[in-house]
Order: sequence, then structure tokens, then C-alpha cells
Amino acid sequence: MTMLPEELLKKLQGHAEYFPRKEQAILLCLHEVQDHYGHLPEFALKEVAKILDLPLNHIEDVVSFYDMFDRGLPARHRVRVCVSVVCNLMKSQRVLTALKELLGISIGEVTKDGKFKLVGVQCIGACSEAPCFMVDEDLYKFESKEKLNEILSRYT
Repeated sequence: MTMLPEELLKKLQGHAEYFPRKEQAILLCLHEVQDHYGHLPEFALKEVAKILDLPLNHIEDVVSFYDMFDRGLPARHRVRVCVSVVCNLMKSQRVLTALKELLGISIGEVTKDGKFKLVGVQCIGACSEAPCFMVDEDLYKFESKEKLNEILSRYT
């Protein structure tokens, strides 16, 4: 008996059947689960492991490798800031400081209203535009704290 909703379970099984080897569907399945729940709950990881015929620790290794996956508290929106050495040299700390002040949280925390989660990542793939940040899948160049506040206010 699965704890996953039937619609989600069918999507995951469909991904597993699409590939020649079930394990090739791991990233698609993890994205589906995270899209559904807003994060990756433990019970869902166990279900993905069963569907793909993989040990749970293999699933957990993949989740821990990619910063796009979140096992912590869910939020409606993930705000990602690169904390790599390169971006740090490009003054990414200004973005992080402004986000901490505006949201009232630190990296890994969720705002009290559950709207935003602040996530530090090693790369968002926008070095030439640094300092940058992402809200969900939307990329923004940091201009000022005021502009940042304006951008965040667009997300409900």
C-alpha cells in the first residue's frame, strides 16, 4: 500500500516504464514528488525507491548531490543564492544580506508565513551576471535592496 496520491503514483510509474532501465527515471521522479509536495518527504523517497527498484540510500545520495532538491520544511517559493567562491568575489554576499534582512530568515529557514525558503547553493549558472539570485526558476540580477523587495512582492 502506497502513501502517494494515485495521480502522482501513476506519473512516477509512467516515468519508470518509459526508460530502458527504471533507475534512469530517478531525477524525473524526484522532480515530480517535489513539485507535488514542495519538498521531498521521507515517505515519498521510500516510495520512489520501491518504484525504481533501488535502495533508499541510493535515492538519498542523489537528493543530497543536487541542490535543486529540498528535504527540509516546504515553502511556496525557494529563493536561491550562490554562495560559491566565485560569486562571493562578485559580491553575492550583498544579495544574501539583503534577503536575510527582507525575509527575516537565514539560509535553510522558511519565513513564518511559509512563503519563502532561503537556500544557499554552489552555482546557479549565471556567473557572468553575478551577483544574481533565483526565485523558483526565475533568475534575477541583484540591483538594490529596494528592487529585490519589489521582485519578492510579485510572488504570492
